[in-house]
Amino acid sequence: MESYLMFEPTQGTRTPDHYAEYKPCPALMAYVSCYWSSRAAGTGLCEPAVTVVPDGCTDLIFEWKAEGGGDVSIRYCGAFELPFSPGPKREGASETFAVRFFPGGAYPFIGVPLGEFKNALFRGTDVWGKAVAELGERLRLAAGTAERLVLVETALLRLLAAADSGRFEAPPALHEAMVHIFAARGTISVQQLARSGNISARQLQRLFDGRIGLGPKTFCGIVRFQNILRDAERHPALSWQEIAGAYGYCDQAHFIRDFKRFYGEVPSSLMMS
Repeated sequence: MESYLMFEPTQGTRTPDHYAEYKPCPALMAYVSCYWSSRAAGTGLCEPAVTVVPDGCTDLIFEWKAEGGGDVSIRYCGAFELPFSPGPKREGASETFAVRFFPGGAYPFIGVPLGEFKNALFRGTDVWGKAVAELGERLRLAAGTAERLVLVETALLRLLAAADSGRFEAPPALHEAMVHIFAARGTISVQQLARSGNISARQLQRLFDGRIGLGPKTFCGIVRFQNILRDAERHPALSWQEIAGAYGYCDQAHFIRDFKRFYGEVPSSLMMS
């Protein structure tokens, strides 16, 4: 089974104002988790940004003033191990359009080890080249979301066509490890993954650092957290104790500690959001 069909990242209740997600075309589904857009009304003040929780993904983010004029801010967000804030919102109304890449999905486009971008935000042109500046301006001038989707997918498909074919397919050991992680919903050890792929734990670490941008142990923890978050959304009648037990936690304190590590708050805060 294709690994991208086995994992659906979520931010839980922590999404920006007027947030929406859009699915990629079939040719990009192995690389792009979704496109997303948001619009901030603006209050005239510099408001704090939404906290982003780890999901194993990386994002290419375009932001501009809603009333037109000014530069388009372009940032590439690497994979984060902990919750983070991407910085203050622009003053006044603003619009954002972004590409959220599936874990490891950005590698075929940029061909640079994703571990180099871990836990950091970068200027988009420094990672993706000057062509994204032109794309950003076209996105700003587009008539709406439908046109932006066409523009960004055309650009991504063009980049794929020009990329080294060796970047497209993940090494078999990495692909197998990803399938096992998603099937186990993150509840699998690095040793089990290494044995199943017939490689050493050190080799597995190098594969994940280069292609995913996170170590396998951390990535497993994030996948488990993401599945917990998704279960809490889909099954509100379940207690946290039931959810914790389903993911192999033997004591509540351990579960709360792990959840707080990735969410920044205790599990009960999710229900109050």
